Amino acid sequence: MQGQQFKYWLIWLVLLGLVQTQTSCVQMRVSDAKIQEYYAKKSAQVNIKRYKVGKRTIRYIETGADTLPLVLFVHGAPGGLDAFQSYLVDSSLVGKAHLVSVDRPGYGYSNYGKSVPSIKKQAELIQPILEKNKSGYPAILVGHSYGGPVIAQMAMDFPKQVGALVLLAPAIDPANEKIFFISYPTDWFLFRLFIPRAFKVANDEKLSHVMELENMYDGWAKLRLPITYVHGKKDIVVPFANTAFARKMIKNAPVTYVIDKKMNHFVPWSHPQYVRDAILKYLKVVKK
Repeated sequence: MQGQQFKYWLIWLVLLGLVQTQTSCVQMRVSDAKIQEYYAKKSAQVNIKRYKVGKRTIRYIETGADTLPLVLFVHGAPGGLDAFQSYLVDSSLVGKAHLVSVDRPGYGYSNYGKSVPSIKKQAELIQPILEKNKSGYPAILVGHSYGGPVIAQMAMDFPKQVGALVLLAPAIDPANEKIFFISYPTDWFLFRLFIPRAFKVANDEKLSHVMELENMYDGWAKLRLPITYVHGKKDIVVPFANTAFARKMIKNAPVTYVIDKKMNHFVPWSHPQYVRDAILKYLKVVKK
């Protein structure tokens, strides 16, 4: 037993050392200058904007006229608005939609490192982007992983402002929410001194995620809008069993299920065609 404990602590000391040496370069966020550089290389115009809700600042980027139908992308954990930056210059979408990607609270430049474990509160903090929609059509929301329940909560709380959802490997089932062993020591004070702030935020969300999803339980039946649900059977981050939860809970909304036997968790990057197809389909729907 003592040998096992020694081995356990030795592993953690090594991990602490590795994390400490990497912290300065692993920040999981992209500066305004880097964003401008990325879009300049694409010969595209991007607007970088911020707004305040109380003491909170939320950063987002946008391309396309704000009179076009709004498509809002919400990333997972950890991550940032750059997770969807390629979609804002996707030739099949440009000219058809007002494309927006947001730093979720605690990530990127939306009060980096300051967690908001409440999914409902995150939905409230992102909702002002929906208020800026000048198209006259309800928005299409795209959410990956943890971003999935966030956009679902937005649809539950602001149904008149949301016209369709695209859920990409969403972490929505409290009974199948995987908490990896590293999450618990990561919450220890000593360990938190060394890890990048984005990972602290992600861990805070992880440890409260089951309770937050349970709080959403009654809201699924309220959804009436069209939904596309995309999940891969090779997903080892968010279990494919979340699909069964969706089929059980989303009773009153038309749902299209896109299931790929060989796909892993990283849908936005490995299978962008599923994302584009869903958005293009809903751009036709929201205008009706």
